[in-house]
Amino acid sequence: MKIWNWIVEALTGQDGESSGGPSTAGGSAVATLERPDGTTGSDESNPNSAPVDRWWAPPDVTQVEPISIERPDLPPEARVLENLLVSHFDGHDLAMPPMPRVAERVLAHLRDPKSSMTRIAKDIAEDQVMAADILRMANSALYGGLHRITNLQAAVTRLGGNAIRTFTLHQSLRAAMFQKKGVDINLAEGIWRRSLASGCIMRGLAQFTHMDPEEASLIGLLHDIGNVIVLRIAHEQSIIARRWIDPDTFEYLCFECHQEFGELIADAWKLPDTLRELISSHHAYPDREDPLRVHRLMLMLTDMTNQMLRFDTPADYDLLKALPVEELGLASQPGFEEFLAGLPDQIAETVATFQGS
Repeated sequence: MKIWNWIVEALTGQDGESSGGPSTAGGSAVATLERPDGTTGSDESNPNSAPVDRWWAPPDVTQVEPISIERPDLPPEARVLENLLVSHFDGHDLAMPPMPRVAERVLAHLRDPKSSMTRIAKDIAEDQVMAADILRMANSALYGGLHRITNLQAAVTRLGGNAIRTFTLHQSLRAAMFQKKGVDINLAEGIWRRSLASGCIMRGLAQFTHMDPEEASLIGLLHDIGNVIVLRIAHEQSIIARRWIDPDTFEYLCFECHQEFGELIADAWKLPDTLRELISSHHAYPDREDPLRVHRLMLMLTDMTNQMLRFDTPADYDLLKALPVEELGLASQPGFEEFLAGLPDQIAETVATFQGS
């Protein structure tokens, strides 16, 4: 079961695998990528058209290792913000983004082996929007049985704990990004699109690494969750300084601080140990004995892909020769280039769908 597709269907009433036409998704990934000269690739199914760009291997690009964001020349107010962010790494006097009350209780019950689906259904029933979404998912094409379900208890039982956990954390992340009044909506939407793109990329990579696709998509969605705290503190500081932070400075501060803040959120939200470890140190290159080596390499490749598709600070790589691709043995696997070729469309459709949800 592709959990991403039924989340899309539940939240929007659309089939997550149906074609609604590619979208630019606010200027991010697009179905056909633009060349530096302003022209675009064309449909290779048309014998009279030019070959479609292989975006994952641009001509004359030889970079195969991740490029870090260099520290820009920060104005005084940005240096104040940088120092403020670093001073909060220990978590003292720092308010964590709250998890919605119902979501917190649902996740607590899912961690408790003595809890029951009946108890979970009662908690979900307190949130009418969440209850409606759960019913819609249970009756979706992917999870629907022979009979339509109208009872929440039956819907929870049909979906199961893993699906409910992923959906609950997805909703919690969205709430953390957008429920703080006055945050820069453009910056918030930028990191939200990146989270969605990461979930799509990780889910797709799972087919080549024998990882559970639901686990992979959740790791992708949440691995940069620390950006939420950077967004909130930047907003508070902008009110004091009466000056909004520019996007390039924001991206640098997110890169510098998101692992430390992500670990704090993971602790506050009681996320699983594996997920917490990846959130707090996913930029560390894994050694051969690292039990999370495959996860880290997948995240490294995900971040590089996001840079190429302009969901992150732009950078170009030869992905087929990239270090994580080589370490994971992906280039020689059947279907890998086909996966890359279809990735911009998949991400653009998912982002466009969630942007309107």
